[in-house]
Amino acid sequence: MQQSVRGDGLSAGRGYTARETCGQPRRDGLERGAEAVIETLIFPGGYRDQAGYEAVTWRVEGSRRYRLPSLDFFTAIRGIDLRGVDFDSLEPADPSAAAGKLPLNQAGELTGCVLSGDLPCTMAVGGQRHPATIAFSLDLRPGTAVLPGSAHTLTASLVLDGVTYEVADDWFEDGVQRLERALPPGVQLVCCVTCLFSDYSPGGHGLTGIRCHRGAKEQYLAVRSKADYWPVPVTEVPETYLCEEYQRRIPGTGYRG
Repeated sequence: MQQSVRGDGLSAGRGYTARETCGQPRRDGLERGAEAVIETLIFPGGYRDQAGYEAVTWRVEGSRRYRLPSLDFFTAIRGIDLRGVDFDSLEPADPSAAAGKLPLNQAGELTGCVLSGDLPCTMAVGGQRHPATIAFSLDLRPGTAVLPGSAHTLTASLVLDGVTYEVADDWFEDGVQRLERALPPGVQLVCCVTCLFSDYSPGGHGLTGIRCHRGAKEQYLAVRSKADYWPVPVTEVPETYLCEEYQRRIPGTGYRG
């Protein structure tokens, strides 16, 4: 964990908009379940490669491009629009326009660069909630991963009272939870990854995204096995997301325990 002075007080989540639509009861008495989706999330970030640095704007939306709930990530770098299902799978909308301007791998995805962003989040200090920012850096340059078996390095940090708390990992699931554990006693992250109604798919997951079950709470809380979990309606959300139905996670709940 790195600790250093970087500003005063709580780091506020500025320069973004985040809205969400929670599940509401249907007229037939059933819960809307997977119909509860997030709306557009916008926040600042950056891109750096051998040619230099450029400030960017990230846009994250709920998606059903692949039938199951997922996320879509959008940005523009050097005038080229990019889109992907995660930060580490961005592809140019027009591959020919990216030729010679952006480093792409054989799959046509962005590589050989460092992506960064200021994710809006919420923290509780002594039980009182405050806006916060989790700054992340994702190093996609080949051969730079510090964790065995990983293709990249994810760094996440948060500033509290002038001290920077920082962790390195290879995905947001573990990184955000490790970052919370690094914070002083009495400080908690209030977001989807620490919520009672969130979980991960038994089929695996990527760099970003967690399953939300706020539209099927009772069904989710009754899960005791993988077989119980599969039928539960879901919505995909970023780990740092927050809605008004948040409740602190109880260890042993759901599929992930």
